[in-house]
Amino acid sequence: MAETTLLSLRPTRLVYLGRYLVWIISWVAAAVVILGPWQLPSTWQVPVLNIKVQTLLGYIVGFLGLLAVLSAEFKRFATRYLVTSTRVIRRDGVFRRRTIEMPFSKVERVELDQSVLQRILRLGDIVIDTGEDTLTLDSLRHVNLVHGELAKLLSESGRRN
Repeated sequence: MAETTLLSLRPTRLVYLGRYLVWIISWVAAAVVILGPWQLPSTWQVPVLNIKVQTLLGYIVGFLGLLAVLSAEFKRFATRYLVTSTRVIRRDGVFRRRTIEMPFSKVERVELDQSVLQRILRLGDIVIDTGEDTLTLDSLRHVNLVHGELAKLLSESGRRN
């Protein structure tokens, strides 16, 4: 029987919520530094760029926030979960690719893990356990549907063996 891809998934942005919060806070801080109520002496300027030190500090803080959100999106883009008719695959990375595969014939259980916030947002993590190794599919949308599909595939795999 030929292997077919049944689901192709990515984690939601909530996996990297901390980085998004850093981005928002740093942009607010950058705006406060640039437009802030205090003014540094106008003689404090960066001679090469011909701008105030206060403005340069605001730009640096804003740029660091932008780097935080870009790194979160890059990591999210570089992670993919594939569910095929015979196995589950997790691929991470762009430059250094890491692939973890678990055939259904070795899977002992599929666990659904949800916090209160994840239950409200209908998100969750799926933990696939072989007894020796575990594979976690982090922060998936429609997690109940994915969990049901994995459980169905696991039971079908058990009948084939």
